[in-house]
Amino acid sequence: MPASRVVTRAVNDVLALAPRHGEVSLTRLVEAVSDSRGRTIDIAHADLPPGVCGQWRQYSDHDVFLIQRGLPAWDRTLAHELGHLVLGHEGISITQAAQESTELATSDLIGYMLNQRTGCMGPSGEDAEQEAEDFAALLIYRLGRLPSDRSSIVQVRLGEAFG
Repeated sequence: MPASRVVTRAVNDVLALAPRHGEVSLTRLVEAVSDSRGRTIDIAHADLPPGVCGQWRQYSDHDVFLIQRGLPAWDRTLAHELGHLVLGHEGISITQAAQESTELATSDLIGYMLNQRTGCMGPSGEDAEQEAEDFAALLIYRLGRLPSDRSSIVQVRLGEAFG
């Protein structure tokens, strides 16, 4: 299934921020998005709960992308979390998620929920997750096709159009 226009536009916008000289990597793209937003984005590896590969945490003055320590394809997870950010996925608060999911919560359940990703637990959560996955796949694909010294995005787009 092809990426939606919204996802394709978001990937194009992120790639437009890529540095003109030197290697274009995913971490450099995250830095470029950070600079463009005027808001720091930190990347950290952490021991996340089982089944959680990454989390986007928003603080009052910065954002953090947490990536599961030891993950073999951490760049895909980083691209996924970046997708949530640039696609404007907001999610709901952990308190609201807990109230909607349970009537009586044990301390074990509360601890579990506090460790879960809350960015996409709202009514459109599955759509947001699919959008973030589509964004990650397209961004990683296009990054692999960028020349090491990005002299022209036209060269990349022609390569995509004509194989």
